[in-house]
Amino acid sequence: MSWDLRHGDCLEGLRGLADKSVDCTITDPPYEAEAHTKGRRRKIDANGNGYCVAAPLPFAAITEDQRTEIAWHLGRVSARWILVFCQVEASQAWATALTSSPFGIEYIRTMVWIKPDGQPQFTGDRPGCGYESIVVAHRGGKKRWNGGGKTGLFTHIRERGPGGNGAPHPTTKPLPLMRELVSLFSDPGELVLDPFAGSGSTGVACGMLGRRFIGWELDAAYYEIARRRLNGDEAKPRPEQPSLFGETI
Repeated sequence: MSWDLRHGDCLEGLRGLADKSVDCTITDPPYEAEAHTKGRRRKIDANGNGYCVAAPLPFAAITEDQRTEIAWHLGRVSARWILVFCQVEASQAWATALTSSPFGIEYIRTMVWIKPDGQPQFTGDRPGCGYESIVVAHRGGKKRWNGGGKTGLFTHIRERGPGGNGAPHPTTKPLPLMRELVSLFSDPGELVLDPFAGSGSTGVACGMLGRRFIGWELDAAYYEIARRRLNGDEAKPRPEQPSLFGETI
């Protein structure tokens, strides 16, 4: 199926999309500042060996102004479902931002992605967080999905690269999880939007399931990684292109 990945600021791109021009949005925007603080994160060396370093996420946290405008556009361009990954503390903020738009967006509920291999709390002085939230909203009207009475609870291990080392992006979502979400909330031939494409997992899932895809990625290195994954040639990196499983954290 067709895909359209664009390099640049998604807000500028979203402003150019027509009302109700996509069927479904599934996206993983940056989290809030507290989730971007310095912490022990997994890093991969040039030989593919993993080790832990103390480092923040290498991209900016979302601001309230950005959340408000992004939610407004997601409500405007989405004809049916809107799914937004977030930390649990931000689920109400996303629900409020989405339903505050004038497009009849309804907050449905917050689903949960459980990570059995979630990163432990290295300080040992508090519980680690082994899950992430997914806010679910819908444009007004009859609701329909492909899950029947299934609960909004998804259990998948985190993304890994070859040999269990690394991932294409610091916050990559597992491809099996994205396949499950795409299959549940969209139909074959429909157009799925991800304005924060990262390494392109949403788009890859769409291609595997016969959905069309449109997305944006601001970072040039991740854009190239996502483009290669969408082309199906991530296993054939070229020297002048960033590596899928190289220097990531």
